Amino acid sequence: MVYGALEYLSESKVAQSVSHVKKGRIYQLGWIIDDHTPTHPFHGPLFYSTFRRVKDSLRMWRGSFGAMNVRLEMSDHTGTHIDALNHVSIGNRLYGGVVVDEVESERGTVELGAENFQPIITRGILVDVAAAKGRDILPDDYLITVEDMLETLRFEGLSEPSEGDAVLFRTGWGGLWGRDNRRYIGPPMPGISLEVARWLSSRRVTLVGGDTPSVERIQVEPQGTPHEEPVHQHLIVERGIFMLENLNLEELSRDRVYEFLFICCPLRVRGATASPVNPVAIV
Repeated sequence: MVYGALEYLSESKVAQSVSHVKKGRIYQLGWIIDDHTPTHPFHGPLFYSTFRRVKDSLRMWRGSFGAMNVRLEMSDHTGTHIDALNHVSIGNRLYGGVVVDEVESERGTVELGAENFQPIITRGILVDVAAAKGRDILPDDYLITVEDMLETLRFEGLSEPSEGDAVLFRTGWGGLWGRDNRRYIGPPMPGISLEVARWLSSRRVTLVGGDTPSVERIQVEPQGTPHEEPVHQHLIVERGIFMLENLNLEELSRDRVYEFLFICCPLRVRGATASPVNPVAIV
């Protein structure tokens, strides 16, 4: 069975996307993971340290061959990551109507997990809303509308997204990464509206990403009110479209690179609800 919106990536789409490479320049879109990485309280903290030292291995193996390694403990949603289709539910149901209670396990889920990912190779589009509005960063609770998106595409001289595309939104929030982590994690934070998500899903895009922890706008919610993330529920649960969060889009924006070959190869961890990634844009 094809995994969600990967069905929109035909062989011809992949082959056509390669035509966007003219110079061979590569942009890394993933942030470096280190002690300054912002982490959301829901996903828990990041821990990593040297686990084996060279002198340990020399003592263990009694020869001249030395080796060392680092042990990581982190959520699958740490840093730049792509959400799997088991990450979000509407009530007790996941993508495809799968009942949560029937698939949850001690290691994620037995269906819809990150082991089902395939490489995503397609046309990428940067929708640089902040630049189009002449701002370094959008206001904290700014809601990106369809009109904003279309105005930005006209500003960039791009056509509208087509089937299989990866659409990445820049708010300027990436400038806070590692500098003001409290503000970066939010709430509030700017992001796309449900209207934008529905507009994109109607065009059968494969992936929607952004330079915030959520892609969609997150507001401060009065105490005691339900938490809402309708964009996640629509894209992931209703349409099987992948979401890519915490992107570093600053270099693309600086160089005014708005269209490119997009490549993302998630780690295939069985049952996982996301995969840390370092996507690339190539022009």
